Amino acid sequence: MLMDNTMPMQIEGREIVFFNQRSEKWTHPYPYEGHGNLKNSGCGIFALCHCAQWLTGEVPSAEDLADFSVRWGGRGDDGTDRPALLHALMVHNRAAELGFRYEEDGLLNDKDKLFDFLISERGVCMGNIRVGHIVTFVAAREKDGDRQLLVIDSHSESMDPRVLHGVRKSLPQTMLTWREEAGLRQSCAAFWVDIALARDYNLLHRID
Repeated sequence: MLMDNTMPMQIEGREIVFFNQRSEKWTHPYPYEGHGNLKNSGCGIFALCHCAQWLTGEVPSAEDLADFSVRWGGRGDDGTDRPALLHALMVHNRAAELGFRYEEDGLLNDKDKLFDFLISERGVCMGNIRVGHIVTFVAAREKDGDRQLLVIDSHSESMDPRVLHGVRKSLPQTMLTWREEAGLRQSCAAFWVDIALARDYNLLHRID
């Protein structure tokens, strides 16, 4: 049963350290009004960790980024306020350490711009494929007439009914198994989705 908080994974020819939000070990505080930790509120921080690895090959500290986010206004009432966190990373010269620049353009929903940005490998994105949960978009492709995005999801939701209709291919080498009250569950941490699922994304431009 794969329940470590981090683990190595092969994703489309790259090895990354996956930050597993389902692990009970993520007890590090990520508070809003005194409540919250990385397990129940850290999807934005984990998505940022996956972005940085894809860009630089270096593994950042989720705990350090969570503390930074709280200190500089990146923690909101429903998790991570991405524009606020990315702005703070730029202002305090932390974004370059993570391999990107942010152009202060907020939450975007232009699918053509997103596809062109990813397929040309100009950077990576943080965004949503369902309401309330932040994932990482790291690549794009056109296959069988569909424009598709490669997602790395700290909560491994490839089988979640809220997104399953848009999942085009799960990467079986990223399968996780965990136990819930109803028994054992399995789902993948990395998977290709139809671009229609993407919403409210932030472009993180690769530093040349």
